[in-house]
Amino acid sequence: MTLSLFWSRYTLELQEQHIRDVDALYRYLIAREKWNWFLAKIPEQEQVKILRGHNHGDGAWSCRKWLNHMLEWIRENKPAAVYDAVIDKIHIMDIKPVEELEKQAARNISSEELKNLQKAGYFRCIREDKKTE
Repeated sequence: MTLSLFWSRYTLELQEQHIRDVDALYRYLIAREKWNWFLAKIPEQEQVKILRGHNHGDGAWSCRKWLNHMLEWIRENKPAAVYDAVIDKIHIMDIKPVEELEKQAARNISSEELKNLQKAGYFRCIREDKKTE
């Protein structure tokens, strides 16, 4: 539940930026490739506790703030080696070439979505016949 809640929040944040739908979809797909692994590391019950009271209204957290609080939870509740490994992986994901993220994301979208994204200038490194590689 909290994964879908997080991504719903992210989608709302993109809509608030008043960008084209295709740009929002691209940002969503790339962000999902960068962050789903991390979100899955926090037990759902803990995510609910972290988010409680900050899901809507004036005190609602942005996705970035939510991620920061989840990282803090790992620091406080997991061994230092786990926290350090998570920090290292975040750094690796931050410097990962966008082409690699696009290749991963392309596996999870339809051919039509891929074509629309390519028309907008995204996913240039993906050929339709190579989508599943």
